[in-house]
Amino acid sequence: MITALAVRWLLTVVFAAAGAGAALPRRGQAGAADAAGRVPAVSCVVMCAALTAMTWRSEPAAAAWVQASVFGCAALWSGLASLAGAGRTRRPGLPALLHTLMAGAMIWMLTAMPSSTGMRSAGPARGVMAPMPRAATPAPVLAVSILLAACCAAACIPWLARAIGPGPRVKDPASAGLAAMSAGMAAMLIATL
Repeated sequence: MITALAVRWLLTVVFAAAGAGAALPRRGQAGAADAAGRVPAVSCVVMCAALTAMTWRSEPAAAAWVQASVFGCAALWSGLASLAGAGRTRRPGLPALLHTLMAGAMIWMLTAMPSSTGMRSAGPARGVMAPMPRAATPAPVLAVSILLAACCAAACIPWLARAIGPGPRVKDPASAGLAAMSAGMAAMLIATL
C-alpha cells in the first residue's frame, strides 16, 4: 500500500483507464473474439482491479495467494497460447511475452515484496499494511523489484508504438491501456519498495 494520497489517486486513475482500455476490443479482430484473445483481456482487467485495491489496502495472506495463483494461471496461459500453433518455427509473440511479464511482476508484488501485502507481518498486524523500513528490505528483493520495474517501464514502449502508430491520434485504445498498465505497474513496484 502506498501512503501518499495523491499517488494513490493517480495510480487509481491510471489503472482504471488501463482496465477500461484492456476491456475494449482489439484492433483487427474478427467479429467474435476467440478465447486466446479474451483471456489476456480479462486478465488485464482483473490485474488492474487488483493493483487498484493494492494501492489502497493490503490483502490478507490467503487472498494474496489466491491472487498469485490466478495471475500464475494467466502467465501460463499467455506463454502457452503464444507457443500453440502449426509449425516448428513459431516463436512467442511480443504481446504474449509482455502479458507474461506483467503477470509475473504481479505475482512478485503479491508474494515477495514485504510492503505490498500483509504476508510478511506476524501476529495481530497480519492483514494490515505494516511496511518495513527501507533498510529492512532484503537486497535480493530490492534488486528483483527494480529489475521488474525497469522491464515493465520498457514494456510501455512497444504498447505505445502499437497504440499510436504514425500520426497524433490513438489508433488502438486497448494497446494504450496496456501501456498505461505497464507504466502503472512500474510505478507501483518502485512506490512499494
